[in-house]
Amino acid sequence: MTIFYPDVSDYQAGISFAGCVIAMVKATENNDYTNPDYASAKARAASAGAYFCAYHFLHAGNGAGQASYAHGVVGSEVPLMIDCEPTYNTNGSIASAPQVTDVVAFVNQYRALGGKVYLLYLPRWYWAGNLNQAALTPVIDLGMLLVSSDYTTYSDTGPGWAAYGGMTPVIWQYTSSATLNGVNNVDMNAYQGTAGDFQAQVTTGASTDGTTGAAAEPTLSEGATGAAVQTLQTRLNVWGANLTVDGDFGALTLTAVKAFQTAQKLTVDGVVGPQTWAALLADPGTYPAPSGLAVGSVSLTVTWDAVTVSGQPVASYTVQAVGLNGEVYVHESPTTNSVVLAGLVAGWTYNILVWANGGPGTPPSASLKVTV
Repeated sequence: MTIFYPDVSDYQAGISFAGCVIAMVKATENNDYTNPDYASAKARAASAGAYFCAYHFLHAGNGAGQASYAHGVVGSEVPLMIDCEPTYNTNGSIASAPQVTDVVAFVNQYRALGGKVYLLYLPRWYWAGNLNQAALTPVIDLGMLLVSSDYTTYSDTGPGWAAYGGMTPVIWQYTSSATLNGVNNVDMNAYQGTAGDFQAQVTTGASTDGTTGAAAEPTLSEGATGAAVQTLQTRLNVWGANLTVDGDFGALTLTAVKAFQTAQKLTVDGVVGPQTWAALLADPGTYPAPSGLAVGSVSLTVTWDAVTVSGQPVASYTVQAVGLNGEVYVHESPTTNSVVLAGLVAGWTYNILVWANGGPGTPPSASLKVTV
């Protein structure tokens, strides 16, 4: 069977998903934009009984930072698609052209945070032209699934299903000008399979025969290096380890893996295979309490009414933070009626004294007792 479903952004704000099996909605872009209709669209999809997915519009650079931003909006339960295509300046020149390396950085960080990301929208025209037919092996190795774009008449054997870059599309975006529930210019996509197949693929990378995609999470053991090890170390830290995320599967990482396997009642062999990955990528529910909590020095902003003499502001002030033992801990001479007193000890009580044009001494001071 073939399922047809929309993907929309803020341009279609308020659109109804009545009659849709799946609803794909833009959540975020770069590391500073959230679709203002996202939360409402999610609610409308639930009301219509549509399976809800989100997508992030990727920009060039800082893939990991974009992943953190997107995860903060989407969370770990909603599956995410990466939209990898250029953005343009008003004169038509390219403003941002995300690369395969940006996709890899995004995927590793997003999964490390517990998010589900297996779909990659990468139009053939962008891959062939702007990316110069770049090798897609890095995203294949991450178990990503290709969403193609070819705007033409749809058929189950049409050009949008043709493979490129070593990947065969699982979804084809075949038009950007559909009408859905009275809204025009809607992107429509085709998926060949059942709703259950779709849900399995976008949440686990599984193929339609139930097996997992190519090396969605590679088997790791001591001596391994690279981005997958960074993901491993990040997830171990989520579960209470205290590792440096350096991408090097050394002795400390091995010890943390075995401790995790022991706690999860898994085979304790130090090898991170499918069962260990599945446990690592789950939500721990409760996180370990932070240790070593301490407060260093603190700063205090002090302000007062400006002092004038014969209509003229005074040239300077003297400000002191005096402990209850009479010792002066901070002494400042600001030229305006405010100052930041740095280096104070948290929990201590101070008398804050302020003089105009001199001090300590005369003229008289203003005082305030504070505990910081």
